[in-house]
Amino acid sequence: MRKVIVLVFLTVISCGKIFSLTPIPADPQQILNWPQQSWRDSRFEVFSWDRFPEIVIFDTVSFDMQARLFKRLAFFVEKAGFRGRLSHCAEIADLHGWNAHNYRAEDLAVFFQTARETNFPLLDEEWELEYILTRAGVLRWDPRTHRILPGRGAVLSISRERSHFNLRTRFMNHEVFHGLYFIDEDFQRFSRQRWEAFPAFARDFFIAWLQVQEYDTGYDFLVINEFMGHILQYPVANAAWYFGQHLPNLILTRSPRHSIYLPVREEIRDGRRFWPDLARVFTAEAEVFSAYVNERWGLAAGRVWR
Repeated sequence: MRKVIVLVFLTVISCGKIFSLTPIPADPQQILNWPQQSWRDSRFEVFSWDRFPEIVIFDTVSFDMQARLFKRLAFFVEKAGFRGRLSHCAEIADLHGWNAHNYRAEDLAVFFQTARETNFPLLDEEWELEYILTRAGVLRWDPRTHRILPGRGAVLSISRERSHFNLRTRFMNHEVFHGLYFIDEDFQRFSRQRWEAFPAFARDFFIAWLQVQEYDTGYDFLVINEFMGHILQYPVANAAWYFGQHLPNLILTRSPRHSIYLPVREEIRDGRRFWPDLARVFTAEAEVFSAYVNERWGLAAGRVWR
């Protein structure tokens, strides 16, 4: 379908409909509980975090709808072998994106400006995303240079397809802390300092996990952002299980060749292999990160609302 882009007003028209959803200010907990029947659009609802309105949050009806908005961005911004280039839908159709998303203004602007400069065929939903984010100030249109430029903030997304509240809460925690990371330079500095001081064996393990998921681990900003997000997505009490048992066993199942990055010392707990050294260092790190976000914003590991 042909898209008509009116540059003066930066209006996207598709199927005869002008999309102009303004984000609804809400707390992340409110977004998780927001009645779906109250959505203004049956495909998704758009919110902004009431404390940090430059962080825009999409809740989508399905993973498929979420993918139409964000999958190509995932590959452009984060995926090994794809980062920095636009991928046609057929090229990535059988590849997994993410079940939740986060992108800062700078990367969003590069994505959409690259599509313009190369006349790359984006989906209607992707043009719609650009329009919503421009209206929200995350992106801005420069009428002098006719370019899309970064504004202020970030966009996040979760989905209703898996409606289990605990999973949606985990995704929300993970993505919201990414949003704070994007807009706060002190949080970025703190996260980098913690990563650089982290034990080498634990860094190697975490990088191996990102490689199993096909992140571009040569991009330090991304690696540190994911390090922080994984540590803060669960309460501190869950860190030993998540990093000492859950993720190592996933590595063994999904990519045995990466098992060389697991510590030699292991135990059997509840019938499963367990790595106490990973559990110890990641639990200690979760305590430090949780104390930081609590002092800074009144938040905590596993909780992005007061």
